[in-house]
Amino acid sequence: MRNRLLLLLTCTLALLAPRALAAQRPAPLEGFVASVARMWAAGDAGGITGLAPADGRIVLDLGNGEAGSVEARHVAAALRELFRDRTTVSVRPTAVTISGGEPLSGFGQLSWVSRPRGVSDNESTSVYVGAVWENGGWKVRELRVLH
Repeated sequence: MRNRLLLLLTCTLALLAPRALAAQRPAPLEGFVASVARMWAAGDAGGITGLAPADGRIVLDLGNGEAGSVEARHVAAALRELFRDRTTVSVRPTAVTISGGEPLSGFGQLSWVSRPRGVSDNESTSVYVGAVWENGGWKVRELRVLH
């Protein structure tokens, strides 16, 4: 009887182990970057900054010569101003890379086609999205608009 119970327990653990390991594995970074791209296209500053890490700080560089680690609410205000001044034509992810490290980090790049409000000529810009795996999900650690 004891051998049967031990065998049953071993089989149960063998069936559950892959699920437990999968639960610890990070979600694909591609999906996260695609979500950020959708929020960027919609001008959803609050959605983007809602993905800030636990410390609430994001490195922000809008290509205006000012860069630094700032609180998410300041990032949201800066993004709202950026989105208010531009009409977005399209946003699409163009690259995603896992960098490694502990905690796990990676980055994505977005191709942002936009134009200043009232202007008909489109401008292409790259947006760098730095990400970190934290508390079971990807978080936005860094945003850089590269002209």
